[in-house]
Amino acid sequence: MLDTVVILRRELKSYFLSPIAYVFGMLMLGVLLFFASTSLQNNGPASMQQFFALLPLILVIFVPGLTMRLWAEEQKLGTIQLLMTFPVRTIHLVLGKFLAAVIFLAFVLLLTIGLPLTIGAYGKLDWPPVLGAYLATVMFAGSFVAVGMFWSSTTSDQIIALLLSLVSLALLYALGYPVLIDLMTGSGWVPAWFVDLVNGISPFKYFVSISRGVIDSRDIIYFTCFCGFFLYANALVLNNRRHTG
Repeated sequence: MLDTVVILRRELKSYFLSPIAYVFGMLMLGVLLFFASTSLQNNGPASMQQFFALLPLILVIFVPGLTMRLWAEEQKLGTIQLLMTFPVRTIHLVLGKFLAAVIFLAFVLLLTIGLPLTIGAYGKLDWPPVLGAYLATVMFAGSFVAVGMFWSSTTSDQIIALLLSLVSLALLYALGYPVLIDLMTGSGWVPAWFVDLVNGISPFKYFVSISRGVIDSRDIIYFTCFCGFFLYANALVLNNRRHTG
């Protein structure tokens, strides 16, 4: 795992030394705080519910912009050939980039912690659901990063990687959205087993479960398996490129 740590440090350094990363982080933080202020005006000073309800949709929009460059840029600049010559297992390269992206997103989310602290200072805030929602958001973001990284590994064009990720993540989000599930269930023409299947695929369903403040091992297992699947697929794509040159 030492190789993973080396890649992780390299990627984190690129995030915190890159002006693009700062612009991305500040833009995402600005959008988060804007919607936070709006939700507080509409729902009272002691609730974070609407803020966390909007977070998955914001991640659908922002995560593709973060992940599109992770492999596509390496391919475009030709540095991926150098990485492939290193005596490092491909999965360690993938894990290093994945963890760095998740940590960066977690850092941006951490900058919003002043919001619940302020709410708690002026009103009674139920902290377990808030902490659970932050944990759920990090895991939800991780699942989206894994998907975005996979698409980035399949092309050298960042715009194509962006569009593929955006469509995929929007679909995954929609498949777990309660309103859509209720419409499919109530329509009568969609079998119940199919509704349960597509709902079970979406990370949004498990995000909602954890954000209530109750940690269920099944939700943790889901996110682990979901991320593992796409990270493994990412490694397969890179291994194929390594063998074919």
